[in-house]
Amino acid sequence: MYLVFDIGGSSTKYALIENEKIIKKDSAKSLPTMDEFIKFLEETVNKFVAEYDIDAIGFSSPGTVDSKSFHVGGLTALGYLDERNFAKHIEDKFKIPVAIENDANCAALGEIYYKELEESLVCFVIIGSGIGGAVVKDREILRGLSLESGEFGYMLFNDFGKVKNLSTLGTLPNMARAIKEKYDLDLDTYTIFENYLKKEEPCYSEVDKMFTYLAMGLYNIAYSINPEIIYIGGAISEDENFMTALKDKLKDDIFAGVSLKIRPVSFFNDNNLYGAYANIKLREEREKL
Repeated sequence: MYLVFDIGGSSTKYALIENEKIIKKDSAKSLPTMDEFIKFLEETVNKFVAEYDIDAIGFSSPGTVDSKSFHVGGLTALGYLDERNFAKHIEDKFKIPVAIENDANCAALGEIYYKELEESLVCFVIIGSGIGGAVVKDREILRGLSLESGEFGYMLFNDFGKVKNLSTLGTLPNMARAIKEKYDLDLDTYTIFENYLKKEEPCYSEVDKMFTYLAMGLYNIAYSINPEIIYIGGAISEDENFMTALKDKLKDDIFAGVSLKIRPVSFFNDNNLYGAYANIKLREEREKL
């Protein structure tokens, strides 16, 4: 059996996988410090080790992840992840093999491992608290010079005179923050999107602008990388209304002529968990060679 974690900005999900399927799954709210996070990991692993025979542990983590050293760097929604090598700590403490990979790369690995991609050149755009991404060529993740190939959330845009990145402009959690700041309305993301669907202001205009920036990002990916398809991941990818709104935005005249196909990932918000497992299995296969 395999224990996998998907570390996110608002929560950390974890699951037990047996015979390539999730048989048990839970989540916990993200914690504010590395010490608390380490304690949570230790307690969770202890609980599963006491009850199950765990062959390996996998991590899907935001940030720039070195899968060899286990180091996590870069900007993430959890600013403390670079303070300590938590994955190495867990491996050393429990004497269980550990594998770690960037969360967007895990979303891609879940698709690669389970779904036999027909396309040769594929991009993934993962939408959550921020935006991550991955580029896949012939079933292999392209990592780049600083391991940041596919970090589409860092793309810069001019937002009415202010330079902001796509993660800031293209996610519902950041729209919630913008709406609170501009209109003094404290609304959760579900309410904001429901109001958008009802065309209620100011949510409609703000979310419509969000979709414009998302479409611009996809447009830029289509012309700079020219993939055969772009997979959309994250929990929001399971929402048919969200996917329909994004596809409708891509029909605007400014995006006319671009060769662009989008599709949600197969396991939606669980792609990262399955990808963390796939990363373990692929590493095991490499070590046998």
